[in-house]
Amino acid sequence: MAVRAEHQATLARDGATVWRGRKFWTRPADLERLWADLDLPDPAELTVVVEPTRNAWIVLAEWFHRHGARVVMVPTTQSADLCNYTHQPHHHKCIAHCRSGNV
Repeated sequence: MAVRAEHQATLARDGATVWRGRKFWTRPADLERLWADLDLPDPAELTVVVEPTRNAWIVLAEWFHRHGARVVMVPTTQSADLCNYTHQPHHHKCIAHCRSGNV
């Protein structure tokens, strides 16, 4: 999650990347637009993987949690593993990976 720049998100569905590098701010309009772009019939199908950066991730994690998504935090040191994870099939159909831009 970015502290002073736009956040970036990647969406993987059924092991395939749908889009990557989607930029957004922590503003209601940006979050609602991002949520609409996920095109989810059931929010419980979404796992949001957050790389926590300072306290910037807290608002986003809570926002997605309140919308019914499962939120998982992964240390930045495990980013390479996370890239492999988003390209594998899982019990959750959709995985959104949110990470920081310029911190």
